[in-house]
Amino acid sequence: MSRGGGNRRDFLKATAQAGGVAGALWSGLIDRALAIAPAGRNGSIMDVEHVVIHMQENRSFDHYLGMLNGVRGLGDPRPLRLPGGRAVWAQPSDQHADGHVLPYHGDSRTTRSFTVDGADQSHRENMHIFNRGRYDRWGHTGELHNRMLHYTAGDLPFYYALADAFTVCDAYHCSTMTQTYPNRLHLFTGCNGGGTVGGDPEMSNYGEDETPSADMATDQPLRAEAYRWTTYAERLQQAGIAWKVYQEYDNFGDNLLSVFPPFRPCARDSDLYRRGRAWVSEHLQGPDRTRSDGEQLVAAFRADVAAGQLPAVSWIVTAADLSEHPKAEPSKGEHVTAKLIEALIDHPEVFARTVFILNYDEAGGFFDHMPPPVPPVGDYRGHSTVALDGEMKDWSAESAWAAEHGARHPIGLGIRTPTMLVSPWSRGGFVCSELFDHTSVLRFLERRFGVHEPNISAWRRAVCGDLTSAFDFTRSDPSRPARALPDTADFRDRVARSAAGTANAIPARQEPAAQMPGQRPHRPLPYRLAVTGEVTPARRFRLTLANTGTKGAAFTVHDNTDRQEPWHYTIGAGDRFASEQWHDAPLPAGGTSDAYDLTLRGPNGLWRRFAGPLGAPVEALCHDRPEMDAVELVLVNRGTAPATFTIALDPAYRAQTVQTRSVSVAPGKRVSDLWRLGPSDNWYDLTVRTESEPAFLRRFAGKVENGRAGRTDPGIGPMRVEV
Repeated sequence: MSRGGGNRRDFLKATAQAGGVAGALWSGLIDRALAIAPAGRNGSIMDVEHVVIHMQENRSFDHYLGMLNGVRGLGDPRPLRLPGGRAVWAQPSDQHADGHVLPYHGDSRTTRSFTVDGADQSHRENMHIFNRGRYDRWGHTGELHNRMLHYTAGDLPFYYALADAFTVCDAYHCSTMTQTYPNRLHLFTGCNGGGTVGGDPEMSNYGEDETPSADMATDQPLRAEAYRWTTYAERLQQAGIAWKVYQEYDNFGDNLLSVFPPFRPCARDSDLYRRGRAWVSEHLQGPDRTRSDGEQLVAAFRADVAAGQLPAVSWIVTAADLSEHPKAEPSKGEHVTAKLIEALIDHPEVFARTVFILNYDEAGGFFDHMPPPVPPVGDYRGHSTVALDGEMKDWSAESAWAAEHGARHPIGLGIRTPTMLVSPWSRGGFVCSELFDHTSVLRFLERRFGVHEPNISAWRRAVCGDLTSAFDFTRSDPSRPARALPDTADFRDRVARSAAGTANAIPARQEPAAQMPGQRPHRPLPYRLAVTGEVTPARRFRLTLANTGTKGAAFTVHDNTDRQEPWHYTIGAGDRFASEQWHDAPLPAGGTSDAYDLTLRGPNGLWRRFAGPLGAPVEALCHDRPEMDAVELVLVNRGTAPATFTIALDPAYRAQTVQTRSVSVAPGKRVSDLWRLGPSDNWYDLTVRTESEPAFLRRFAGKVENGRAGRTDPGIGPMRVEV
């Protein structure tokens, strides 16, 4: 979003009223929440009676939570390799003498980092950054002094405390690689016009200027063909499920129901109006009628909670100044979030039946190191075993841009954004690493209330979860955070302190980030994936992707010789696919077809590298053995002489045996080599080499899922700049 916030009272300067969250109360708020046991006897999602969706604005995951311990953040041990060989952290740029810019801390105590704006977040700009998966053009507009800025726990104390106490999702991506409106369309409707309804995807903020406030009287005409599909709110209404949008007069245009014909206009005495268009103070007179500082929004929400009138589904839409949109200070967003949560905590009988979702519509131009998974649409290389309808934008009409960048591109997924789940069923400081997007919220509502959303594409249903893996609905015991909660008594002062600081600047001496040390509890995931790579008798390297789990998976394959663009694969649950596509592209002048060097990336840290000459008579295969909490390496020697394999486990990981060992394999034989991974919480990073073929390399990394909760990747820690 780009519209300014207008004049309003400063929410942070208002005197705390009864029920407000002020100063030291914050530090006790989470403790009170953790003491509330979940209600219900089903031990399932059916115990949830209320879902509150609090979507804020324009922040990426690394920008906000990349320093949080245990998440796949700025200390990811296997970052993407950029063309040329640097890690994804080192974005090429002429803004620094190093020739690249690393993520750097925007200290809100000394700089104006609280009002930094990321950069252009249009679809075409995203496509340029993404570069078909190379992800190497964040700096092309010369704005890395903004894009690469990140915060720490000292800047966002309340949000880091929430993560410590409840559950953070570190593989939640926004739905589209573009701006606010298309992403919020996915949240409110399951698509942005290109889903099963068959329309052309809307990739801009069209409707923003046409809906300047919550007041229906200020609506301006939309084009006749705009937004002609059904919203999820209407589906809830038809099913008799109570719902409501909580908003003030200044809603920043973020209530996307307001751009759909049934809501513009609708009868003021109708349920659609009362639930979807009314603002909390429109019954008042004078300045209070349009005042938009958050106080009246929280008061209305609190009143419904206290009266037992909280609907089954609530959408919270804050004013521009409170939305955490760039130039809207994050501490204001923390404050309004805390007050909303406190309204629930003050009524334990309600919180015991509630799921509170804090998420962000898009990344706002801020850097995140995880390339979004995308379907192989248009001329993007790869393959999908599931349908791709509704997942492509055709830019052919933009002839000049299309000529340079290609006409047909995926609409999503988008860049990773922060998401935290606050409920009695998500306590304990867990990380959930299943792939999610905004349609995952609707699918959670589908699971609970039985109201189907047909406009969610088949591809999204295949690869994105429904959030249920982030919860344990069988738990009834309170739990406590792993470390002390920060004191946020000075939260009102932090805005002023940042505003008085110096301008943000890329450090003259760049240092790799040091993500907070330590693991976190990790939710079990539904992935059961097998990736094997072997040279065929026809001297072609074949990758076989097999999915025996209950959830589809998206993979990317990168050519480490930088000869070809990446490939994108989607393998549905129960499917498999074998590919040799990397041999189909023409070789550069002087190139050889006798060697390969590929890296594969998949969900939940799955990572493989395959390199070597096509004529090598040796092979190493890796198989998960969840029943033994182990991986099994199969070492193959097709040659005529003995072969000695050296296997090394990365020092960040531990096994029940030595870290390095050698295995001799006789000619024409294969040997099984088992690595039990209990000491590293089933995570591994194994490198296999052989003396007889120095160019031969296999590297296998990931986690063996066994259906039980565990701990996060022990390799996460200091930033590894070299790959």
